[in-house]
Amino acid sequence: MLIDKDYKTPLGEEIKKEFNKLFSLVSCVELPFRLVKRFEGTGGKVSIADLVAYQIGWGKLLIGWYEAGLKGVVPQMPGEGFVKWDYVGLAQLFYEKYHFDGNKKQLQNFLRVVEKILIIVDYEFQTKNLDKEGVWDWCTLSSGKEWPLSKWVRVNTIAPYKKASRAIARSLKVSNFIFN
Repeated sequence: MLIDKDYKTPLGEEIKKEFNKLFSLVSCVELPFRLVKRFEGTGGKVSIADLVAYQIGWGKLLIGWYEAGLKGVVPQMPGEGFVKWDYVGLAQLFYEKYHFDGNKKQLQNFLRVVEKILIIVDYEFQTKNLDKEGVWDWCTLSSGKEWPLSKWVRVNTIAPYKKASRAIARSLKVSNFIFN
């Protein structure tokens, strides 16, 4: 279930690369091990399943913000009932909401979210709006600083995918050392 399509933008290719790395790592971990809370995450100890749920949650928020922007609406941010940037509260919501009943369903959902983000990136690259500031009202920070859509995408995909991959890879190396 890796993404193998080629994308027209370096951002799309980088998302694909980091997603595939994370997806490959998670896919090789059996379900009981995926549920062990062994990583420092947002709000305390988290599991691999929690790390994936976190990625799904932020990806869905990003898609929602974008879709609201297409309608000319500035979405309530961050969303999911939160009116303030309560990262711990959001993380806890994501851990519960996107945990699902098994590995396969969670990974399929993660894949669908990332594929939708890649469609957005490809489309906005073609319209030349991906890297422009001031196109999307929702991309303006509370300080008034405007970010391009590409930066919002990057901080909600590539950066957290890399962080999760590093944590899982370290954990797998330690576990392999312990069990061998």
